[in-house]
Amino acid sequence: MAEIWGTRGLSPANKSVFNYKVENFQRLLKICGKSGFDSPSFDVVGLDGKMHPLKLKIKHYSCYNCNEGYPVSGFYEGGERSMDEFVLFQVDITDIPAGLLLAGTFDVELDGKTILGSIGNAEKDQFERSNTIESFTNKSSTVTIRCNAGSIEVCNIFSVATTKDKLEIKVQLTTPGIMIGSTSLVPNDQSVQEVGMNRLLADFKFLLTSVDNYADFSIVCQGENFPCHEAILRARSPVFDKMFAQKLKEWTTREMIMDDVKKETVGHLLEYIYTSEVTKKVENDAELIYVADKYYIAGLMELCFRKLPEVEENKVVDILILADRHNLEDFKKLSMQRILKHKKKFLKDEDFVAKLKETPHILMDLFQL
Repeated sequence: MAEIWGTRGLSPANKSVFNYKVENFQRLLKICGKSGFDSPSFDVVGLDGKMHPLKLKIKHYSCYNCNEGYPVSGFYEGGERSMDEFVLFQVDITDIPAGLLLAGTFDVELDGKTILGSIGNAEKDQFERSNTIESFTNKSSTVTIRCNAGSIEVCNIFSVATTKDKLEIKVQLTTPGIMIGSTSLVPNDQSVQEVGMNRLLADFKFLLTSVDNYADFSIVCQGENFPCHEAILRARSPVFDKMFAQKLKEWTTREMIMDDVKKETVGHLLEYIYTSEVTKKVENDAELIYVADKYYIAGLMELCFRKLPEVEENKVVDILILADRHNLEDFKKLSMQRILKHKKKFLKDEDFVAKLKETPHILMDLFQL
């Protein structure tokens, strides 16, 4: 009797970031009209693991229902807008192959204001399956056009003043990941390894969630007790290993007080130590970087660095100050690059300005970058 082995899984989601600068935007829009103009192509990874080239298409929106031909005479977006002072446009993803699942966002910075658009919702695993073209939905405001057909709310158009001749667009697209699977009569080395790693990860997650039954050590933070295991802490962090090896007070009391961070950060730290991932939303990225550096957990440092471009802008200054204090040059440089790219917006943030006034040498570093 043959015994068949089969495995199926999905790798973590794949994110692609495309930065797109459009010079002579108004002239391009006027010349290309409703046919629009394409961006250079950029790649995303599909469920099949293949790279799929996509493009952005920006189209002039001047007519409702092109088949009937109702010219737009004006629109309302937080107030009445004239077509002499503003232009409407639509942003699409094109050349989408059949079956490709997509979610994503785009943003445009204009005079300190951010225009936001979205397709699906990657955080909720809501991916759109489309044929050839998918349009971004306006998440910043509601646009109601006026034409011969009446007043109509249109969800997938955006506005910009006719005086703006350059757009800088940042698009982040997410695909669900790569579908992993195999079938064989006798499991090969790779499938055995994949299954073994998945089982090992599942067992360690169980060990963390059922830690009360097996723990031999505790971390205490803000009055909350985090049971854990000496062996795992020592294996994952040379700092913890040294603490136990030197038989410091914590080795005797079997308890460590961690009072320099919040308890949520301790939870993220232990999750990474046990599973090599952080699945919950991180509210204080600077603290997580701090503990990763303090306990010398290189993988967590790398994870934080890779996620730095996605961190909310109001957190960047805290990461910059932390990176400066602890000589984390890569984090410092990337944080300053983000600030310089959107410096007008950052300088309008009172909290940002107040914190930099307390660290004037960082301000000097910014000017010298």
